[in-house]
Amino acid sequence: MHQQVSRIFFGIDIAGFNRADRSDLVGIVMRRTIYDALQRGLDSAEIPPECYELLDRGDGIMTVLGPPADIAGLVRTAVPTLAAALHAYNKLAHQAHRIRLRATLHCGQVVRDAHGYTGRDISHAFRLLDSPELRTALAESKADMVVAVSDTVRRLMPADSARHALAPVHVTTKESSAQAWFTEVTPDPALSR
Repeated sequence: MHQQVSRIFFGIDIAGFNRADRSDLVGIVMRRTIYDALQRGLDSAEIPPECYELLDRGDGIMTVLGPPADIAGLVRTAVPTLAAALHAYNKLAHQAHRIRLRATLHCGQVVRDAHGYTGRDISHAFRLLDSPELRTALAESKADMVVAVSDTVRRLMPADSARHALAPVHVTTKESSAQAWFTEVTPDPALSR
């Protein structure tokens, strides 16, 4: 029997991963970089490895987190630490090898079967990550990372978080449309060392 459980979905995707100026070797370095940066973020939020799964997507990762992971820890610690690690890599990388990330943060119900996860909420997280609106936001930004936060997550964000920096955006996905909130992530210089 399959049981529905509550999970947090944090997805990241490398923009322009398959560009002509990027070889497969560069792709391997970029993948290792985002895995390392994500791991730093999760470690900094003190989320133990047994509480999440990393779903590889070739040019990105969908992280499915269970308790004790929470929105506050991701927003306050994991995301800024990931952004700082990305910034440190980009400072040293050749222009063609710099990484720009689209990211999404959503939470809701999911069902696990023999092949992984299914459900509207994980599908919504993937749709936000791949939305034309988020792609445009990153293309128009000078930041290395732009995050789409679902309306559900925004309501759960702690009052002292960067909630004020979120801009409302109406996102059209494959089967529906939804309210989302976008923000550029500027790394804390203290974390970028």
